[in-house]
Amino acid sequence: MDPQVVIQFEGICVNFSQVSFPFLPTAHRIVLINASQITDVWNHPIDPHLAGYSTDLDPNTPMFHLSGAVAQIVNPIKTGLQRGVTYDSTYKNIPSLTALTPKLSPASLAVLLGHNPALTACYFDVDYGTISSTVSKYGATMTQVTILTDGDPMYLVTPFASVLSSALMPLLDPQPATSSMFFWNEEDSPVGATNNDFMLSYLVLSVPPATAPNIPSPSGGGPTSNRKATVLESAAVSERVSLQEAFTDVGCSNSTFP
Repeated sequence: MDPQVVIQFEGICVNFSQVSFPFLPTAHRIVLINASQITDVWNHPIDPHLAGYSTDLDPNTPMFHLSGAVAQIVNPIKTGLQRGVTYDSTYKNIPSLTALTPKLSPASLAVLLGHNPALTACYFDVDYGTISSTVSKYGATMTQVTILTDGDPMYLVTPFASVLSSALMPLLDPQPATSSMFFWNEEDSPVGATNNDFMLSYLVLSVPPATAPNIPSPSGGGPTSNRKATVLESAAVSERVSLQEAFTDVGCSNSTFP
């Protein structure tokens, strides 16, 4: 069996397909916006969200912050039945911004293509693999990308080129991935999450909605663990309290556009 890597996206990550946006340089682009300085959306206070990734679910293992970069798996299998991007039937379960809030403006080209770290923390580009979704223990819908690889999985994170620098960027070497990777755009403390966090997804639009847009309805917990659930469960054990009933992370669900 060919090696593979499963990449899980937690937090405010928006899916764009080349089918709907032919000018994309990749078959599928997952956008993590830069929400590190945002503390209010439509008069709702929220915690700033930081983007990052790791090759392990445990929040105590090394993690890497993202402040403007393109990420991809560099050795996907490109032949046979796995050629191109396949959308699993569960992909439709990711909340659609236009289904939640109709009559939205087009996507912002500055966010989608601009390589501007002030707007976008990361693009994760996919040209081969299967894209699906899963639900976290606390109700958030997360994107999962499964990619078969030619040999052990390797990934590359390339920082956006600085328009202020004339120096050539150093050549970057692909790095070894484990069988799982985790990208996120989440608040520093999981107990600071609210359902209003989902409104950050609408910042990918060229003109945000004039009034507070809609957010997904909680649908109960799912089978899949994420970093946030791991942290909360550790807190529940140490504080001898139950956070399961009091907490939902549906506000940090991924989304699709359109």
